[in-house]
Amino acid sequence: MSPRKERERAPVALLHVADRTGIVEFAHALLELGFELVATGPTATALRQSGARHRSLSEFTGERLPADALALLHPKLLGAIAAEKPGIDLVAVNFYPLAEAAADASLSQDEVLAYVDPAGPSLLRAAARNFKSVIALCDPADYAQALATLKAYDRMLPDRRQALAAKAFHSAAYYDSTVAQYLGGKWEQFPDEVVIALKKSADLRYGENPHQSGAFYTLAGARPRGLNAARVVHGQPLAYGHYLDLEIAWDLASGFARPACAVVKLGAPAAFAAAADAARAARRACACDPRGAFRATAALNREVDEKAAQALAEETLNCVAAPDFTPKALQTLKAKKDVRLVVLPPSLLAPHELDVRAVAGGMLVQERDQRAYQDGFKTASRRSPTEAERAALDVAWRVAMRARSHAAVLARGEAAIGVGAGQTSRLDAVRLALVKSQERHPILAADEPLVLASDGALTAEHVEAAAEGGVTAIAHPGGAAEDADAARAADRFGVALVGAGLRHFRL
Repeated sequence: MSPRKERERAPVALLHVADRTGIVEFAHALLELGFELVATGPTATALRQSGARHRSLSEFTGERLPADALALLHPKLLGAIAAEKPGIDLVAVNFYPLAEAAADASLSQDEVLAYVDPAGPSLLRAAARNFKSVIALCDPADYAQALATLKAYDRMLPDRRQALAAKAFHSAAYYDSTVAQYLGGKWEQFPDEVVIALKKSADLRYGENPHQSGAFYTLAGARPRGLNAARVVHGQPLAYGHYLDLEIAWDLASGFARPACAVVKLGAPAAFAAAADAARAARRACACDPRGAFRATAALNREVDEKAAQALAEETLNCVAAPDFTPKALQTLKAKKDVRLVVLPPSLLAPHELDVRAVAGGMLVQERDQRAYQDGFKTASRRSPTEAERAALDVAWRVAMRARSHAAVLARGEAAIGVGAGQTSRLDAVRLALVKSQERHPILAADEPLVLASDGALTAEHVEAAAEGGVTAIAHPGGAAEDADAARAADRFGVALVGAGLRHFRL
């Protein structure tokens, strides 16, 4: 707006808001500054009840318009915003929180779509596009500063107008992306354009390191099914690293029908165990790698009862997650220093869920790795694994699937006792897993078989190293040129070798 003395008319503000926080006060303040107001629907009702003078859309356009959202797309209204010399100088528009409606499982698709505003985003974008002449406001938090600036200077500087315009475009894009996300996302192939709407759920104290800022965002409109459903029932808020560890630990523990406990530290599985009950699973998992469990994250796929809590209380854990905690379990664990207790519902994996990773200048997008096997284990050696070996191989395989490549995991029975991960050489990963497993043998029954799983294909050299370390059965993806050599090596040592048909590299 130009200075008052140069104006040929009173400035006009259009108010069309779903979030009416502060709108009445804002309207009265605009009137005091000499604005004329045009208001719509519930906004007009609120102003009328407060005694704020305003015109309706019909009065502004000079035409009798229907009382629906499409009336806002009248050419005279849009023209008054978008023209080089606009007839509207300030636009305040925001939208119904559609993400909340989309996340509400009790609402049908028709009910959710009824909340979609077909005109509001167009009005806001028109104002933002013409920001040099029109002030675009989409956030009630910006009302006070806008008023203060107009009151002091009777105008707003271009850089501030541009900042508000950028915020307005972000708001409209987020809104449209939420609708698109709600309706679609199931592609037969990756489209040329992908837009992801994210809503900030929490500010984090910092990112991976104290000098990096961080926040947790959830997919807009997503129904709670993962870490966006996490509830901290005791302790400090979750930090950046906790979210990364929780994803792996919870995913791993949730993949088993029997009571299971997964221990993860610094984004890497440290240990895992399944057992007849949660207490034994927790105790055995933490005993598999006492050093790795120190200040780690543990996730259980069963409610934590008093016995399980007592087992966990013996360890120095940073975070414990479970579907629930009994009152006595909470009492026991709350006595621990610096522990976070998190309630997470059972995992519900979306069939088209994506992994998105930022790189310099862009994003890498892929399907989430959710399928453990191509079609179960297929024997490649002369000897097939025993039933006990096959059960242990399943444990080792599922842990290796969630460890960083190159990964090799040794399991005895239902416990992962040696994890060699993040190595540049697969042989080093096998050797590391063997060394770590040798420290765990006293905690395990001698009659349980020692097995190995690798996230990538093994060669004869790897099989020989494993066999010399006492391994009796091995699982790997198979499908490599060296498969025949690996099978012959397995036969020489009497080792059962099976292929899963899928590799699980994790970079």
